[in-house]
Amino acid sequence: MIKKIGFLLTAMIILTFGITYAEEQAQNKTYNLSMEEAVELGLQSNKTIEIAQLDIEKNQVISKKASSLWSKAPENSMIETKLLSDGYYKRQSEMAVKLSRKSKELIEQKIELGIKNSYYDISRSIKDVEVKEENVLRVMEQQRISEAKLKIGTGIKQEVLTAQAAVEEANLALANAKDDLTYKKMEFNKLLGLTSDATVNLTDDVINNIRLQATENIDLTTKVSEAQKNRIEVIKAQENEEVSKLYFDIVSSYSAENTYDYRAANYEKEKAINELNDEMQNVKLSVNNAFLNMQKAARAVGVYEKNIVSLKEAYRLAQLSYEAGVGIQMDMLNAQNMLYNAEMSYVQSLHNYNLASLKFTASYGIGY
Repeated sequence: MIKKIGFLLTAMIILTFGITYAEEQAQNKTYNLSMEEAVELGLQSNKTIEIAQLDIEKNQVISKKASSLWSKAPENSMIETKLLSDGYYKRQSEMAVKLSRKSKELIEQKIELGIKNSYYDISRSIKDVEVKEENVLRVMEQQRISEAKLKIGTGIKQEVLTAQAAVEEANLALANAKDDLTYKKMEFNKLLGLTSDATVNLTDDVINNIRLQATENIDLTTKVSEAQKNRIEVIKAQENEEVSKLYFDIVSSYSAENTYDYRAANYEKEKAINELNDEMQNVKLSVNNAFLNMQKAARAVGVYEKNIVSLKEAYRLAQLSYEAGVGIQMDMLNAQNMLYNAEMSYVQSLHNYNLASLKFTASYGIGY
């Protein structure tokens, strides 16, 4: 008996150790992911897609039942039987199946956009940290210069204190940026279905290797046409219009124009037609707006890129002037701050362009 108990305890210890070891291995795993690999991993682990698939299957069952009832329905003048025998309920159920499929596509699209957005955001944060690290080196060099000037009698203590304060502020900004990056990585892991402490390395440098689209080569008319075929808002409105027209055709076959049933059915048909026209126009505006936002973002990238070149030279000259004793510290600090702000704005403009480009592509797909 004692031997059996000892054996069971040993087995439990081994099993517990095995589970703990497996969990630690999963937590310590490193993932090297391109953007597309991240999207694939996120789609595989997302439970919302499974629920959407169940909704499709439920509507398919309803549709089959409606088709069965339609094929067996007697032909008479009773309104409900007429709607059944003339295929109205069958068409309604077909609409439900189609829209549930499109809803699943939209869910997948939103998940994909969310993952790509987060991928872009982490890339921006990594670049933010790099810019702030470079800024720390600049202000430390300013501190070195001010201390050297004080030693040889060409500087004053106030300049050293000002430089020291600038170093403290730059280090604070850097520490905060690193913390922000850590949290964004944890959020990204959650999107991918990973533990918060899993290590994920991004293999696509979507900031440094950005490629701006030549907007003059984009056929906006074609993109609008694609959107008016693909967007879920339009598909819903088209389906509703067709179902409303079918309902009107059935009702008008046995109702006079002056009856309530006829007028109500006609109202719903006209309403559906107007809603479809509105959605077509809304989608056109949406595509144009996304295109213009991408164009504005690209323009900003070009401006900040040029500004950095000019401001780097301005800072270099201000630093040399201060070190040589022919310039003042404030001019050097102002030049350094202008350069730092331009670099941060440039990184943000690249991020904004990535997001604008992503949204433009989605605008002529199923939506976002």
